[in-house]
Amino acid sequence: MKRGKETLTPVEGAAPGIGYYLAGMEEVRAQLREIAKEIPDDIAHARLRPDTHTIAQLILHCGEAEWWWIQCVVNGGAIDEELEATRFWDVLEEGNEPTGMSAVDCVAEIDRITAKTRDLLSAFSDTDLDRYFIRERSNGVKIEKSLRWILHHLIDHEAQHKGQILMLKRLLSAAE
Repeated sequence: MKRGKETLTPVEGAAPGIGYYLAGMEEVRAQLREIAKEIPDDIAHARLRPDTHTIAQLILHCGEAEWWWIQCVVNGGAIDEELEATRFWDVLEEGNEPTGMSAVDCVAEIDRITAKTRDLLSAFSDTDLDRYFIRERSNGVKIEKSLRWILHHLIDHEAQHKGQILMLKRLLSAAE
């Protein structure tokens, strides 16, 4: 049996090392986009149990995490009223269900976040991968992470939630 060769190429407009991380992020996102196309609205907003999150919430949470790590930690942005008013911020908190958004809409929302990530990181060089960024959390705990760690974490985080979304889709569809 023949197998096709696959590789990642760095995203254009970014330093090569950063571009590879962005390509990894894009690969996981492309898979999430395909999954989202197959999720009916009732499944996107259904809960497996009352204490679990919906697929729509999990998708937007991936964007929330990316925003926090890139725009708040790397870029030093504030958590202000404008950010708190977005559909993705604190999306996993009780009562923050993104009503009226399909799974595809949720992915489109996080794609806009990723566009901002790419814009910001296009000004970085590969030496910035080993630069540390410090942020104090609201609980007073300081974090210090390298850009390399942050980008790897974002790929891993979204990939884990992609698996969770696939499982929820399967279980919720079977329950219908």
